[in-house]
Amino acid sequence: MANSVASGRGRNGPWLQNQWLRIETRQDDASIAPVALAGDFRPTERAMMSAQPADAPPIVAERAEYDVQPYADELGEGKRLTLIARVARRGVTLRREVVLYDAYPFAVTRVGLKNESAAPLPLDGLYVFTTGEGRGRLRLSSKPDDWRIYRHGWQSWSPTMSLGGGEVDVRSRPPVLSPEEPPDKPGQFASDDVGALYDPASGRSLLAGAVTAREALTQVYVDAPSRALDVRCLFDGATVLPQQTVWSERVAIDLVGRPNDQLARYAEALGLLMGARVPATTPAGWCSWYYFYQDVTEDDVMRNLRFIEQHRRELPIDTVQIDDGYQADIGDWLIVNEKFPRGMDWLASEIKRAGYTPGIWLAPFLIAESSRAFAEHPEFVVRDEHGEPALATENWQRRNYGIDGSLPEARAWLRDLFRSVCDGWGYDYVKIDFLFAAALRGGRHDADATRVRAYREALAAVREGTGDGRFILGCGSLMAPSVGFFDGNRVGLDVGPWWRYLTTAERAGPKPRFRKPDDQLSAETAIRNSLNRTWMHGRLWANDPDCLLVRTDRTKLTIDETQTLASVIGLSAGMMLSSDDLDKLPPERLDLISMLLPVLPHAARALDLIERDMPERYEAVFERDFDHARINGVFNFGDDAQDLRLDLPDGRWHAFELWGERYLGIAEGSVEFLLVPPHGCRVVALRPAGDQPQLIATTGHIGMGVLDITGQAWDEEGRRLVLDIAPVGRRSRVVYVSGGGLAVLSAMLDGAPIRFEPRPDHVRIEAAIDAAARLVVTFG
Repeated sequence: MANSVASGRGRNGPWLQNQWLRIETRQDDASIAPVALAGDFRPTERAMMSAQPADAPPIVAERAEYDVQPYADELGEGKRLTLIARVARRGVTLRREVVLYDAYPFAVTRVGLKNESAAPLPLDGLYVFTTGEGRGRLRLSSKPDDWRIYRHGWQSWSPTMSLGGGEVDVRSRPPVLSPEEPPDKPGQFASDDVGALYDPASGRSLLAGAVTAREALTQVYVDAPSRALDVRCLFDGATVLPQQTVWSERVAIDLVGRPNDQLARYAEALGLLMGARVPATTPAGWCSWYYFYQDVTEDDVMRNLRFIEQHRRELPIDTVQIDDGYQADIGDWLIVNEKFPRGMDWLASEIKRAGYTPGIWLAPFLIAESSRAFAEHPEFVVRDEHGEPALATENWQRRNYGIDGSLPEARAWLRDLFRSVCDGWGYDYVKIDFLFAAALRGGRHDADATRVRAYREALAAVREGTGDGRFILGCGSLMAPSVGFFDGNRVGLDVGPWWRYLTTAERAGPKPRFRKPDDQLSAETAIRNSLNRTWMHGRLWANDPDCLLVRTDRTKLTIDETQTLASVIGLSAGMMLSSDDLDKLPPERLDLISMLLPVLPHAARALDLIERDMPERYEAVFERDFDHARINGVFNFGDDAQDLRLDLPDGRWHAFELWGERYLGIAEGSVEFLLVPPHGCRVVALRPAGDQPQLIATTGHIGMGVLDITGQAWDEEGRRLVLDIAPVGRRSRVVYVSGGGLAVLSAMLDGAPIRFEPRPDHVRIEAAIDAAARLVVTFG
């Protein structure tokens, strides 16, 4: 085939090549050099491999033999090149495999170590792609201070953003927000699972990311001043027995396109190789946490359930999730406290009787020091270097320890727990939280179990107890190692009913631009990660951007901040969970929830993801035979009002802004928004402007016609525009239609006259939609 992978041997060693990428090698040091064929982008001439034993110098590959074979896996067909370097003086053999695929513009590589000696070898890590000094240094056009680095956090709450090459990495404290102490020097960054390095001068980008995550934590280290990049797989001192071979995770190296495209390809590969579970429909529901917190009662849940039942039209949700507050203690999940007198099984049956999926929260990998579970099973928890229980987190005014997933009895306890919750109580949706606790450093029953292996063994026990057909929502979870277990996953820190958390000292002085540490819940921190992890949605799981808060009591969010939170959640196409006391909401705030239901069919992209820590331009493109729409969010994340500009694609566009309900006319080049309030946004629908009457937008849903307009046709002979409307979003809406230079004569909804307001360049039509309907607008 013309596009199949080719191979050959050059002056220094063998090579592989597909239509996008060439992988050159050197046999004298077993290094590789990836080259993007378009523009001959060669970021390094020598990327090395090595092994790091515990308490011993690194093992560096020497002269290598090689082999090339056809190859196929879940990503398709290609070729695999293997470099074999025997390091006899250290008693090991290092192997590097490089796979190039016919259909993907990236290479996938991994490193293996075989212990050829007679003694066990404790292993700290395998270095898969290491740029060194001299000819191995990164060769980019920009100065290192000008580089942009996409750094990804190890779990749901960990800061994920883009930083400049001269900045200091985010101080995210281990073990909660990072697995290791982060670098503390300017220009040094540690990114978990995946990282991207962008060169502004050339517009080139290098992405490196683990596309498997079954045994080792993978970290991408960037040292901008040294022009160096390392991809490290951490094995936590696990023992490699004589004649045993240990492999790193598989790592994708992508040089083609910009980071947004590369991250999408990375997620696709990770999802395919790890067996991602992506639900056919993204759940929407109500959650008890952000209004009632731990004080939630059975009556609170039932009151909101009855409200949801009575407002099915306004709230077409599927799930009612009971969060933290029902259990006797952390670890004592099956002992229900006095606030739920009729029990959790009765509550699940009531939720089902109302026609909804019952959901429940647990933190199954935490066991509190005060719990009956710990008193009865102290052996279930990970131990520190002194043999004491390893602290995972201090929360709920007590110390909480992490479960040892390598212990068979602990796994059996997890399986039985979830069988009781799901098969016994009747919950078909479980939210499992604080999951990083199973990946603590420390002593385990299996001394050679890596943190990732123990974590995944614990997750496997949960999935087995839950059952394959039920929905699992992860939270506080490792990211890549969780793929294949979850249906949905939280992608950011908890939201809060305030924009930014401030300390007492910060409240007294100038408000800081948020940076470090990223461990305080707020709307801002939740939004930042949601924007920067959009690429996961629909490829790894359904993203959970956390809950929508629209209330007017118990909140410090302004209306602009509330609309910004709603806009990010809605355009993310992720899970949409409301978390207010619903019967206290004014009608216009209830409309904000309705406008996000159902969720959009696919997520927007953060177009300026690599350019700033909080992307300010979010776009979703929807192409249907009868409607081509671009839905854009432009954001002012600053603390002062400022002008915003939306740059438009080439051509003429009908532009409509949602929150201000303004038709902006036919625009070319750009649209300006003056003095957008602090933390505010503008959400804009763009449709190509034609010469005949057409839909401009609707105000019932954040998609502005993407979901609620199901058909559009222009009848030239009868001069009629026919729009089919679905009952999604809020009931009352306005339909905006362009006249194409014609005067409107009438508007009929299902054959009955409906009020319309002709304007110089468009028509404004008010409609209340409770069922599928047809709107016919006739022109003269």
